[in-house]
Amino acid sequence: MVQGRGGFRLSLFGYLPAADHDQLLKDASGRRVNLVHPENSLFLLKATGQVPHEGGMRTGVGSYEYQILRNWVAAGAPFDSVNNSHVKEMIVSPARFTGKPKEHFTLKVEVVFRDGSREDITALCVFESNNREVAEVDARGHVSVVGVGDAAIVIRYPGQVGMALVVVMPEKIENSFPEVKEHNFIDKHILARLRLLGIQPSELCDDATFLRRVYLDVTGALPTPDEVRAFLADKDPEKRSKKIEALLGHPDHAALWATKFMDILRLSSFHAPGFPPQVHHEYRAYEWLRARLKENIPYDQLVERILTATSREGRSLEEWAEEAVKIVLEEVEGKAPTTYAARKTLDLFWQRRMESDVDHAIRVGHAFLGLRLQCAQCHRHPNDVWTQDDLLSFANFFMRIPHYNGLAAPRAKASQEVVALALQKAKGLPPKAQGLLKGQLGDGEIWVLTRKDLDGPGMKNGRSFFNSGQKATGYAIVTSPLGTQTSKTLRFLGEREPIAEPPDGVDRRQLVMDWLRRPDNPFFAKAIVNRVWEHYFGRGLIDPVDDLSPLNPPSHPELLQELCAGFIRNGYDLRWLHRTILCSRTYQQSSVTNDSNRHDRRNFASFYLRRLPAEVLLDCFDQVVGIRSVPGEKVPPGMPAGIRLLEGGAIFHRKDTDTAFALEAFGRPKRDVEVVCDCERENQANMLQALYFANHPAVRKKLKDPRNRLSEILKKYPTEAERITEIFLLTLSRMPSDQELHLAQEFLKQTHDTLEGYRSLIWSLVNSNEFIFNH
Repeated sequence: MVQGRGGFRLSLFGYLPAADHDQLLKDASGRRVNLVHPENSLFLLKATGQVPHEGGMRTGVGSYEYQILRNWVAAGAPFDSVNNSHVKEMIVSPARFTGKPKEHFTLKVEVVFRDGSREDITALCVFESNNREVAEVDARGHVSVVGVGDAAIVIRYPGQVGMALVVVMPEKIENSFPEVKEHNFIDKHILARLRLLGIQPSELCDDATFLRRVYLDVTGALPTPDEVRAFLADKDPEKRSKKIEALLGHPDHAALWATKFMDILRLSSFHAPGFPPQVHHEYRAYEWLRARLKENIPYDQLVERILTATSREGRSLEEWAEEAVKIVLEEVEGKAPTTYAARKTLDLFWQRRMESDVDHAIRVGHAFLGLRLQCAQCHRHPNDVWTQDDLLSFANFFMRIPHYNGLAAPRAKASQEVVALALQKAKGLPPKAQGLLKGQLGDGEIWVLTRKDLDGPGMKNGRSFFNSGQKATGYAIVTSPLGTQTSKTLRFLGEREPIAEPPDGVDRRQLVMDWLRRPDNPFFAKAIVNRVWEHYFGRGLIDPVDDLSPLNPPSHPELLQELCAGFIRNGYDLRWLHRTILCSRTYQQSSVTNDSNRHDRRNFASFYLRRLPAEVLLDCFDQVVGIRSVPGEKVPPGMPAGIRLLEGGAIFHRKDTDTAFALEAFGRPKRDVEVVCDCERENQANMLQALYFANHPAVRKKLKDPRNRLSEILKKYPTEAERITEIFLLTLSRMPSDQELHLAQEFLKQTHDTLEGYRSLIWSLVNSNEFIFNH
């Protein structure tokens, strides 16, 4: 309840109708409602300004709202059945409008209630346009078309969201739409919208541009000069699709997407604030993800192995102890964590630092459903649809999983028996390994709590870490400025009815997994399909990609639906999804715009320029110069030799080193578990990034290092033209134009030091937008 003047309290957005009814009729001796003379009711007199109050006039006598409230009082101010007043369906007409600038139309909104009654509630709705440059809407649903393009009119009614799509064509299309060959169904949807809007798509990109683009997007690396030459010389009309297939099977594709999933899952922060980060925990999680993606297991199975993870995985304590010894030994020896990567499940997802189990629900919603639930901890946000009860009823699925919390004392931990077993097996190992083993096993075990666990020590206020001997309910609870609220039901997000409590010992998370797999799940497939689309185009079909709210409609709903249906039909095969997008003409079109699509940012009429992600960009520079570290640079302890930043190397660069500075400058996220947003990774260009490649000492050292690739080029190629061509292929993945070749040769003639001249040429190319951006 929200505190008002004079003790008058109503629930936020009418969330508690029974309590609101009591406030109006019974609080303050019932002075707010006059059942004998309804028009003299105090709440009507104040709202219409007939009695002065600080809120001012809110409506007029005789208005639509006034008549509803007055008639309700005249009928005795009844409390209608809450069940019957639930809305079954919202009907918006017209649901789709296609027209031209300066046209007008009015929306009509009706609802069907649970009891079957139907009512026009247009005047009670809130209308908002998501693109006011195309369409504007007033409080009564009257839409004015103002520009060419598309817009969604979002309609809000308590507990309901509707939408009307507006597509506005130009008054006159000057040029006929070009004959464009569709590669697959993606192009059918994209081209249909462009044709309707009179926007001409860009041409297909050339082979060199395609090759560089697809290498960077699929593997996070540049093609070698020999690969560029071979691709340009290949006359096979199917060479693009064959190259896509080969790259999707390349180990670097798994490395790239393991990095992306680390961002999405926020697999960091394994200790409380102020504690040193557990780098090896993060690296183990990365290697586990990379192994699964290399296997190309179906996406639903990947999520299941994360969502339903346990530490023992049904094995004996002895087997788990043996695994723990091998994991620690690999860490001490600076090897990749192949033992952890071979595990079936990723229990590290549940090992992260958390404040409460409600946080689990928020992070599961963000990672696997593309939803922003954090505001629902306190209230129902006016710009979203989720309530506290929605969040808490969903959080109850995760309340039986104990997790590590650095502030808990004693904390959720592995049993003394398994620690003793592991230490016994570790006899003969270095003392450091034994110390790590004891500490890491003590960090926690993930398992499913039973009723017996809940009744014993380890639960307090619904939290499932071991910090109290008090009994607890095992249900989610939150406390906010609006009070304390709990839920004792299990209900999936977006569904009205709760499900039955499963028997004791049943992993409630499996129920969530079964719900995610349902073909009619409104979020699961859509969230990952939208994120993969955003990876290749720089914006999602729903944008931002982690806001799959009904208030944030997709730009191309039919395309998104068909992609999701195909993804599910193909067994949640991620490579099918990547392949389908990459083979489309939409992905393969040029970034060079024409007069009609120059300002397009929503309809994918051209390939949108994107700055390379931090790890990819820095790895590409190292690929150009041929070295990863300079003499005297310290290698982070425990980092396996020779790994690229994209291969997990970035995880080890936590301290204030040149690499750490560069990663931060180019937007690599910290993966802070408290930040539930894809926006933590920053891909926008800024001045600091430009200055880094232009002036940073680490860049200059690598360019001057005698071990770098320039020495090989000067030895291998005798002529100036050959050397310049090789440098262009190495940096920009294309041949130089005749003009570029001439300018480079003229520049080299003016330099007193030939070696320094070639270094300057490489320096100029890596500082170009063509190198830093994917085009």
